[in-house]
Amino acid sequence: MAQKAVRRPVGNFFIKKSLQLRLIINVMTVSIVSSIVSAGTLYFFYFYRYDTTALYMFDVPSNILQKESVVWLIFPTLIISTVVGLALAFGIGLYASRKYAVPVFKIEQWASQILNGDMTVVLRFREKEEMQELSKKCNELGTMFRDIMAGIQKDVKALQSAGIRGPEVDAIAEKLGRLELEGSQDL
Repeated sequence: MAQKAVRRPVGNFFIKKSLQLRLIINVMTVSIVSSIVSAGTLYFFYFYRYDTTALYMFDVPSNILQKESVVWLIFPTLIISTVVGLALAFGIGLYASRKYAVPVFKIEQWASQILNGDMTVVLRFREKEEMQELSKKCNELGTMFRDIMAGIQKDVKALQSAGIRGPEVDAIAEKLGRLELEGSQDL
């Protein structure tokens, strides 16, 4: 019923694009806000301590005191750390968004196949620990529904074999005939 997906790591990176982009933007926003807070805090406490943002530096060759703003001494460092922080945040956002989106996508596919009548589908994740409990519970749910439907199908066949016919029995048999209840199919 379902086809095996072709793996293209780069081409299929964005499985749930809007979900992943929101997560990346949130991680990068946190990085930007933390950089602004760091710079503002540093500026505020320097100004609070010295009542100015200027400091005096010796110009070594001429031994003349030069007044220079602390902001211009710290600004390049803050820009570099912000750019590095944003690059790291983007990388972490990409990685985390993928780890978040793939299971959501697989669960949606699993639920869609069950809704389409394929009660044999089994949900599996490559992750060893993180998703095992969830996939176990989902598969138990699918197995429970498959067993219930197979039991009803068996009862309907028994009714039909006993010669009990009617529009209700035929309608139930027809609906159960559209379900895939035998075998197992991994997702």
